[in-house]
Amino acid sequence: MSNKITTSLHTLPVELAYRILDKLDVLDIFWSLRNVCTRINTIVDTYYPYQMLTTLDLHHNQIGAAGTQHLADVLRNNATLTTLSLSNNSIGDAGAQHLAAALRNNTKLTTLDLHYNQIGATGAQHLADALRNNKTLMTLSLSYNSIGDHGTQHLADALRNNTTLTRLSLSTDSIGVAGVQHLADVLRNNSTLTTLNVQSNQIRDAGTEHLADVLRNNKTLTILNLSNNLITDTGAQHLADALRNNTTLTTLTLSNNSIEDAGAQYLADALRNNSTLTILSLSSNSIGDAGAQHLADALRNSTTLVTLDLGSNQIGATGAQHLADVLRNNKTLTRLSLSHNPIGDDGTQHLADALRNNTTHTTLDLHFNHIGAVGAQHLANALRNNKTLTRLSLSNNRIGDAGAQYLADALRNNITLTTLILGNVFGGNLIGDTGAQYLADALRNNSTLKNLLVFFNNNISSTVQKQLKREDNRMK
Repeated sequence: MSNKITTSLHTLPVELAYRILDKLDVLDIFWSLRNVCTRINTIVDTYYPYQMLTTLDLHHNQIGAAGTQHLADVLRNNATLTTLSLSNNSIGDAGAQHLAAALRNNTKLTTLDLHYNQIGATGAQHLADALRNNKTLMTLSLSYNSIGDHGTQHLADALRNNTTLTRLSLSTDSIGVAGVQHLADVLRNNSTLTTLNVQSNQIRDAGTEHLADVLRNNKTLTILNLSNNLITDTGAQHLADALRNNTTLTTLTLSNNSIEDAGAQYLADALRNNSTLTILSLSSNSIGDAGAQHLADALRNSTTLVTLDLGSNQIGATGAQHLADVLRNNKTLTRLSLSHNPIGDDGTQHLADALRNNTTHTTLDLHFNHIGAVGAQHLANALRNNKTLTRLSLSNNRIGDAGAQYLADALRNNITLTTLILGNVFGGNLIGDTGAQYLADALRNNSTLKNLLVFFNNNISSTVQKQLKREDNRMK
C-alpha cells in the first residue's frame, strides 16, 4: 500500500499557494491557472504580481484562433490588464469573434492591438458588435488585415453608439472610397474619436473629399493619417478647403501620395487661415521649388505649425532658399525635414545663414541631400552662433574628412547640439579615420553632445572605432 500523498494547488493554504506562484512566471499564471476553479481564481486575483500585470505583449507567438479563445476566456473577468498586443498571430475571424465576446464583459482593457492577423470583414463585424456596448476600450488597431469596405462599414456603424474609443488604426486594410465614406458619415456626429489612421489604402481623391466634408464641422478629430492613398492635387484641394474652417485637427499626414506644386499651394493657402494644425507631413510627394515657395510664404504668418516634413520631394537650392528666408523670422517652426532632396551645398548655405539668428528651430534633417565639405562648412559656421538646434542629421551625404573637421571645430564651442548623425542605415559620409579623430578630439571640449553617430556606413577602420569608443562612449 502506497504512502504517497497527493497535493493540489487548489487545496493548499493561501500563503503556501503564494510561495508556489512565486516560482512561476506571471505569464504562465495568466495562461494556465485562470479559470481552473473558483478558489484558484481568488488566490490568483489577490496575488500581488498578478495584480500588477497591466500590459501583456504576445505579438508573433503563433497563437491562432484556438489560443485566442483561451485568452478570451481569461479576459472576460480579468480586472488588471489594460493593454493587450496580439499582433501577427494569425487569429483570423474566429479569433476576433472570441475576443469580441470577451470585450462585452471586460471592463478594464483600454488598448487592443490586432494588426497583421488575417482578420476580414466578418471578424471586423464581431468586434464592431462588441464595441457598441463596450465602455472602456480607447485604442484599437486593426492595421494590416483585410477588413475591406464591408468591415469598415461595420466598425463605422458601431462608432455611432460607442462613446469611449478615441484612436482607431485601419492602415493597409483594403479600404476604398466606399469604406472611407462610411467612416466620414459617422464622424459627422461622433464626439470621441481623436485619431484616425487609414494610411496605405485606396482612398483616392473621392474618398478624401468625403473626409474633407466632415472635417469642416468635426470638433474632436486631432490626428489624421492619409499617407499612401493615391491622393493628388485634387484631394489636397479638398483637404485645404476643410482646413480653412477646421478648429481641432493638429496633425495631418499626407506622405507618399501624388501631390505636386499645385497641391502644396492649396495647402499653403489654407495654412494662412488655420490656427490649430501643428504637424504637416508631405514627404514622398512630387513637390518642387515652386511648392516649397508657397509653403514658405504661408509660414511667414503661421503661428501654430511646429513640424514640417518635406523629405523625399524635388526641392532644390531655390526651394531651400525660400524656406530659409522664412526661418529668419518664424518663431514657431521647430522641426524641418528636407531629407532626400537635391538641395546641395548652395541650399545648405541658405539654411545655415538662417540658423545663425534663428531662436526656435531644434531639429533639422538633411540626410541624403548631396551635401559636400563646403555645405558642412556652412553648417559648422552656423553652429558656432546658433543656440537652439539640438538635433542635426547629415547621414548619406559626402562631407568627407574635410567636412568632419569643419563640424568638429564648431563642436568645440557649440553648447546646444545633443545629437549629430553623420552615419546610419541611410548611409555614411565618406568619413575615414582622420575625420573620426577630428570629431573625437572635439568631444573632449564639448559636454552637451550626447550622441555622435559616425561609425556606421563610413570608412572608419575597426581599430580606430574600438579606440574611439573606449575613449568616449558618445561616439557610435
